[in-house]
Amino acid sequence: MTELLTSSEARTLLGNMSPSTFKNLVDSGKIRKVTPPGKSQGKYIQEDVIKIAAELKPFIDADHHSRQLRRQAGSYKENPSHPAATDWTKASDLPYLLAFDYEMYGVENTVDISITHKWWEKNPYMARLLFNANDRKDIWGAITIMPMKEETIFRILRDELKERDITADDILTYQPGNEYIGYVASATVKKEYATHFRELLRSVFTFACDQYPDIKITKLYAYASSPEGWNLIKRLFFSPRKDLDRNAFELDLFERNPSSYLKSFHECLKHKGADIFEPEW
Repeated sequence: MTELLTSSEARTLLGNMSPSTFKNLVDSGKIRKVTPPGKSQGKYIQEDVIKIAAELKPFIDADHHSRQLRRQAGSYKENPSHPAATDWTKASDLPYLLAFDYEMYGVENTVDISITHKWWEKNPYMARLLFNANDRKDIWGAITIMPMKEETIFRILRDELKERDITADDILTYQPGNEYIGYVASATVKKEYATHFRELLRSVFTFACDQYPDIKITKLYAYASSPEGWNLIKRLFFSPRKDLDRNAFELDLFERNPSSYLKSFHECLKHKGADIFEPEW
């Protein structure tokens, strides 16, 4: 006989998952719901719940660890002086990065670790982390920029290719002598650490300048799918690409830009002999 769980029992096994996220799993068919004969209240198949719980365990555990650390440090309030660090994602970071994504985006919008691990193996210089300098597992923010062919990025922006369907073959590796275009897949930070986001953003531009002229990252594309994403796009003065989608944007990294981040980046490039396009007024 199939074992059944109540909603409360199922959500407890899933790390005290929110009712809305649990409903999404049920609506998508990942957890089957049955209504026993003579009962009006539906229950959920235990086998399905246990399978999902096993898949989520690495980043549910990491998320609980992160929350406990922040509670102990009293860091739910803004604390600009809290020590921060940035670095490229390592293999050991992936479960904690997924915990961060799970908290920020919800389980239904989190790409499976089996997929992200293949991305990381292809190019370890895509996801830049912001984290507690005293505990790398405590991730505060992340930016993911995926170098790909422009036509592949256009397919994503036109919603012809879902992010979770991107394969390692779609991702390019940085090789000396080549130029690259990047797709900003995500850029987010926890609200209590928002003041540190500038450090994360600057570290990405520092990397791009350090690689020049051997490796030239020329352009970024992004899709404004959230208020935070929209704010970042406006902060960096991306240009609209409404021919692709109303929420699609483009940023030429070698063109004059009023953003303080881009100004610093351009000064760095100029010291290395780069030519920045300056319109003649």
